Amino acid sequence: MILYIFSGLLCRWSSVLSATASFLIASLRLLPVWAARRLVSNSLGASWSDTAVQATCTHLRQYHTMRNVLYMAMTEFRELAAEPDWDFMRENQSRLAFLFGIDDHWGPLQLFEEISKQAPGTSLSIEREGHTHAFCCTVAGSVWVAQHVATLIKNRFTHLQ
Repeated sequence: MILYIFSGLLCRWSSVLSATASFLIASLRLLPVWAARRLVSNSLGASWSDTAVQATCTHLRQYHTMRNVLYMAMTEFRELAAEPDWDFMRENQSRLAFLFGIDDHWGPLQLFEEISKQAPGTSLSIEREGHTHAFCCTVAGSVWVAQHVATLIKNRFTHLQ
């Protein structure tokens, strides 16, 4: 019951919190670029590539971009809690591909198991090299996922011929 009340209050305040967070982050645009880069590098980790730091400094310091990011994060959690559309997945299993991480709360391995049972023709993979959900923030993670997707596409076209 307490969780239900808390989630209701959070939903009411989420718009205000989102706007406030977006404004605060957008105000970082007042910093010179070098200061923003140092802040992002020090707060988000030295493991991020220069490209990821540059993209963060360029795009995430914009008010509307941050509002979109926060909205997407909020609605993703709602969608992840919903029951998958198994009929859709079975009808389109030859067109779908899912990549799971070993320890990724966004795509837990029990969902991998459930998809493999409900839509067995779906392309399912588990990344086992240690890249995190934020794979795109490192060069190694970006290259690994790009190669994985390229292989999926190549295999798909091979099957069409």
